[in-house]
Amino acid sequence: MLQNKLVESPIEILNGWKKAVLVRYGELSLKSESTRRFMENVLIRNIKWMLNRKKVPYDSIFRERGRIFLSSDSPRMVAQVLSSVFGVVSTSPVLVTSSEMDEIIRLSERVADVLIKPNDSFAIRARRVGTHSFTSIDVEKKVGEVILARTRNLNTKVNLTQPDKCIFIEVREKKTYIYHEVFPGPGGLPYNSEGKMVALFSGGIDSPVAMWLMMKRGCKVVPIYFDNTPYTDESNYNRTMSVIKILREYATQDKFYIYIVPHGKILEKAITQAPRRLTCLLCKRAFYRVATIIAEKENAKGIITGESLGQVASQTLDNLMVLNEATHLPVFRPLIGLDKLEIEGTAKKIGTYEASCIKTASCSAVPDKPRTKAKLEEVKKAEKELMDTIQEESNLAKRIYIE
Repeated sequence: MLQNKLVESPIEILNGWKKAVLVRYGELSLKSESTRRFMENVLIRNIKWMLNRKKVPYDSIFRERGRIFLSSDSPRMVAQVLSSVFGVVSTSPVLVTSSEMDEIIRLSERVADVLIKPNDSFAIRARRVGTHSFTSIDVEKKVGEVILARTRNLNTKVNLTQPDKCIFIEVREKKTYIYHEVFPGPGGLPYNSEGKMVALFSGGIDSPVAMWLMMKRGCKVVPIYFDNTPYTDESNYNRTMSVIKILREYATQDKFYIYIVPHGKILEKAITQAPRRLTCLLCKRAFYRVATIIAEKENAKGIITGESLGQVASQTLDNLMVLNEATHLPVFRPLIGLDKLEIEGTAKKIGTYEASCIKTASCSAVPDKPRTKAKLEEVKKAEKELMDTIQEESNLAKRIYIE
């Protein structure tokens, strides 16, 4: 979460004006009227849920076209918390005044008194919606002239390209909102506005990013972790739980859980009763099959994976086709066109990177030379010995709830 490094914020310390939070959303405004209304309702529900979870107070919430506003005496705290809610493009703590030019200038002066320091450059950015006797440019010029004259003894100057400080003015029909901070949000669609999916989740760098990206597209996601003990140790499980707790903070739902599936028995059969070069593919197809059973139980509509084309042996185009055949559900691979640096960059942005980099034991079941261009016929023949264990494994899956 980004924020301006200010010792004091005029939004917090100025009294006499109503304080609020301006919440911006993006593509929701492009939807049809009925779809937009539905998604706005989901977004507002998620906003309320997040504030209640974080125990951040607010007084009321209301909407205008393309905007959601919250009244609060702690607008900066509210704005920061809501900048992690899917569907939110950005937030700003604001002061509220009327849309009369004199009142806009008066409040802008007070904000400038606190915000602008000696030798600062500044700019005024205005946006206007509705019918008024002035334009956005009029607001910028008049407010800018007044503030420049008011701060001349501070050796200030106007800089419209890279100002030290910027005062934003959003004029709406009857009310105007003045602010100086913008907290970027994740954007996307409101969480749980597009249905449910399951996700293959290992806790490494890739799968958390894949899950987060589909959450960003409005999907409610149920993660599934396959425990490869005795071919790995508990360090993998511990890492997984550390990472899922981070992603839980993005999931605006009361009951959030992960399935833990004991996978060692199938892996043992794949090693001892099938060609060794196919071990990884057989293991991964078993993931898909068990995930399909759990998805049907959860009424989920797809499987999310962290696969990226060509990254490892099981992720060649040929092998991905073999994997797809193991399920009748659509498989979503949001990382498919990203390289490792792009994936790592997203992991850092969402806060999972460090936890995902915790050192864990490597899987000892990985063969020396895994097949990179497997044939479906040979894989299906080899996995016949595994099929009786698929249902057994899914029955042993346990839900672990994450607070």
